[in-house]
Amino acid sequence: MENIKINTSLTSLPDEIISLILTNIEPRDIIRFSLTCKRFYDIVINNDYLWKIKYSEMLPKEIVTVVEENSCIWLREMIQYYKLKKKIFIELVSMSPKSFWRVYEVSIEDVRSFFAFATETNLSFYYTVHILQGIVKKGTKILDALTIVKPLYTLTVMYYTKIVLRHLIQTYLAIKWVKLHMRNMLTPEIVITFFLQWIDPINIYTDEEVEFKIQGLVEKVKNVLKENSKNSNEKEDFKYSDKEVLLALTQVIYKDEKFSVCASTKVKTLNLVKVIDESNGNIITYAVIYHAVAKRLGVKCDLIAFPNHLFLEWKNNEDPSTPLFTIDLITGSVNPKRRCPFSQSASSEYEYVPDSLLQYIYSSYMKSKGAIRDCKTQNAIHLLDFLGTRHINHNPYKNFFTYLIEHSDTPVMDTPLNMTYIHDVHLQMLVALANLNPAPEVAYHTVKQHFQVSVKKHRSYVTFAVGMICYHKVYNYMCIILGWELDGSHLRIPTEDNLGLGRDQPFYRVIAGDQSERYVAQENLMAVTTPFRIHRLEDHIAREFTHFDGFSYVPNNEKILEYPKEQLITEVFRKRFVNVSIP
Repeated sequence: MENIKINTSLTSLPDEIISLILTNIEPRDIIRFSLTCKRFYDIVINNDYLWKIKYSEMLPKEIVTVVEENSCIWLREMIQYYKLKKKIFIELVSMSPKSFWRVYEVSIEDVRSFFAFATETNLSFYYTVHILQGIVKKGTKILDALTIVKPLYTLTVMYYTKIVLRHLIQTYLAIKWVKLHMRNMLTPEIVITFFLQWIDPINIYTDEEVEFKIQGLVEKVKNVLKENSKNSNEKEDFKYSDKEVLLALTQVIYKDEKFSVCASTKVKTLNLVKVIDESNGNIITYAVIYHAVAKRLGVKCDLIAFPNHLFLEWKNNEDPSTPLFTIDLITGSVNPKRRCPFSQSASSEYEYVPDSLLQYIYSSYMKSKGAIRDCKTQNAIHLLDFLGTRHINHNPYKNFFTYLIEHSDTPVMDTPLNMTYIHDVHLQMLVALANLNPAPEVAYHTVKQHFQVSVKKHRSYVTFAVGMICYHKVYNYMCIILGWELDGSHLRIPTEDNLGLGRDQPFYRVIAGDQSERYVAQENLMAVTTPFRIHRLEDHIAREFTHFDGFSYVPNNEKILEYPKEQLITEVFRKRFVNVSIP
C-alpha cells in the first residue's frame, strides 16, 4: 500500500483557520508570531477581526462601542493601550522613592505626569482610569492571598495608585458638576451617583445604568396602574390622578419589591443600582428613587434637604384644602404635611437644591463612618475642598470651582461630556485644572536631612520589630509597630505608658485599631502569637509596607533604608510562634 504524505505544518492552514487559532493567544505572543514570516505578518497586522476580539477581551463593551463608532483601528488602539500601560507602571513604581520622605500627602500637582498620559488622545483618559482601577483590583486579590507580586502589586504602589485615581476622577467630576449645575440638570439621582463616583473612583458608577433601573420601576408602576384600572372598569386612556400614581409607586417599592430600610449610609446603600436589585437601602436612596420614578410618571415631588434633615414633599393641586403632603420614606405612605407652629404660611417655602442634597449625603456618610478614616472618607473630605467649604493650606482643588464658573460661556460647558470619549475642549480643561495652582513647597521629615537617611540600628534591648502586630497589656488593644526610639527622651510630655521603667526603655510608634498613632513603652507591649491582617489600618500604613505575609507587615524599600535589620527580628518571632515562611 502506497504511503501518502500529509502536510501537517502550520503554513498549510488557510488564513482563516490561523486567525481563529490566534484568537486564543495572548496579544504579545501574537506579535511574536507575526515576526516569523511575511505571510504571518500580513495575517496579523491587517486582521481587524482578530484585534477587535483581543481588544474586546481587554476592555469593557462601552469603550468597544466607542472605538467602533469613531472608526478607530483596533491594532493601533491595542498598541496605544499597552504603551500607556507601561508608562503608567513605570511612573507608579517611581512614586514611593520620590514621595516617601515628604511631610504632606501627594497632591494633584505631583501627578501632573498622569494627566499628561490621560490627555494624549480622546480615549486616553478612559484607558488610564481603566489601567489604574485594574491595578487596585488585581493587587487586592493578590494581597488577599497573603502574597506579593513586586514591584507593582503592593500596598505601597496601590496607595499611590488610589491617589492618582482620586485626582483624575475628581478633576473630571469637577467639570461635570459645574456643567450640569449651569444647565439645572443635577437631578437627585445624578447627585447621589456623583457622590459615589467622587468617593469610590476604583469602581465605575454610570448615570445610564441608574436610568435603566429606574425605568424598570416605572414600567412596574404602570402595570400596577393598568391592573387597578381594569379592576375598576376604567377606560384604557383614563388619566390617573397624582395620588393614584403615588399609591401605585408605594405599592411597587415597599410591597411588591419589599424594600427594606437600613440606618447606615454606606457605598452599598448609596448605590442606586444595587439598592434596586437587592431591595436594601437607606432613606436617601429611597427618597431619590421615589422622586425619580414619580417624575417620569408626571408627578412633581420636591426632595428637600437640610444639613441634618431630609424629606420628600408633594403638592396636591387637586385638593386645595390640603395642598401639601410628605412621603414617609420608611413605609412609603402619603401623609398630610404637619404645619410648623412657628411658620406664618401654610405653603412650603423650600425647594430642591442639589448642593444641599450633596451636603446631606456627605454628612450622613461621614456620620456612618464614625471615627474610621480610610481612602473613601479622605475622598469625601476632598469634596469640601472642591466646593470651598473647607479652608486648608494644601487644598488640591483650590480655585477649581471659580475657574470653571469663569469659563461657563466656553465650549467646555456646551460639549457633551463622557468619560469613554473625552473631547478636545475637555482634555484641555483637564490639563488647565491640573496646572491651575502652583506646586506646594516640599517639606521632608527630619529623619531625612541633607538627602541622607538616618539609619536606626537595632540594639539588643529593642525587643520588637517594625511591622509586627502587638498587644497593649494595660489598655488591651491591638496595634502595628511603625517605628521605635531607643528611649523616651524624645517625648516632650508625660505619656500614659510611663510606667515601671519610665523613659529609660525603648518606645514604639504604633498605630492602634482605632487608627490613632501614639508611642508605647516596650514593657507594655507583647507580641501577638497568632497575628492577622488588620484591613482597616492598611490605608494608613500602605506608604510604609508592601503586604502582610501571614505574620507581620513587610516594610517597603524606603522603610528598610531607615530600619534595615527589622526582618531578622521578625523572623525570630515567626519561628517561635508559627511556622510561616516568607513568600
